[in-house]
Amino acid sequence: MPAARGLFHRAVVQSGPALRASEPAAATDLAERLLAHLGLGSGQLAELRALPHARLTEALETMPPPPGDPSRPWPMRGAGLLLRPVVDGRHLPAHPFEPAAAPSAADVPLMIGTNKDEAALFLAGDPRRRRLTDEELVERLTPMLGERRDEILAVYRAQRPDDTPWDLLIGIASEGTRLASIQLAERKAAGGPAPVYLYLFTWESDHFGGLFKSAHGLEIPFVFDHPDAAPMTGTSPERYRLAEIMSRAWAAFAHPERRATMLFDVSCRVEDDPRREERLAWRGMALRR
Repeated sequence: MPAARGLFHRAVVQSGPALRASEPAAATDLAERLLAHLGLGSGQLAELRALPHARLTEALETMPPPPGDPSRPWPMRGAGLLLRPVVDGRHLPAHPFEPAAAPSAADVPLMIGTNKDEAALFLAGDPRRRRLTDEELVERLTPMLGERRDEILAVYRAQRPDDTPWDLLIGIASEGTRLASIQLAERKAAGGPAPVYLYLFTWESDHFGGLFKSAHGLEIPFVFDHPDAAPMTGTSPERYRLAEIMSRAWAAFAHPERRATMLFDVSCRVEDDPRREERLAWRGMALRR
């Protein structure tokens, strides 16, 4: 958003590579169908605002699918994600990273990454979890990979010879998020001049016998150095060391290098690292305060 320029000096995108926003026509269609499902008209803005958030969430989960769109399971995984920013030509003049990175954030450094087993979270409730057969794996991958199914599956089997069909399903189903993150990073780097950094979270939790592996969302308690805040992090003592490492890495990335300082006087101004040489002269000295 051009209006947000200057408000952020660093950005971190965790497992959320949004290359595109919603087109106005699609957003309008969603709004009209959601209002109809709620029994509201387009002029009842006050009633819409008064709805409890739980009712809005329920409506998103239970509303019928778009007509003529049998290609996607419904309700969609996390139907709340249907409510997204819209390319309105004003507040959001273009898609963030499609076909290229928007220029408004070209000078903002970015760190972006995903978790190795993103899809493990969304597949954890599958009745065939950990018991999937090779035949069922092929069946599951057909709508996802189409005519390239056998070619792609062969690569994963060669690279992961010890993986079960269930492991392979998780690995392949997780790849879309990682590839989109890489594509976003490439487009951001091409839009220069700010640097772009990639990460991949690979640590696996032992929660529920390792069911979640390196699932979507697992990195969040580690980033904030609170591994005990979420049961999904498991019981391994290693999690405390990982949380320390990750939280420090995120803090170091966010820490401003410019040392921008507001100088208050009759004429105020911002100056990067004022009196730098004098500050550096004190390096190594113990401050007695």
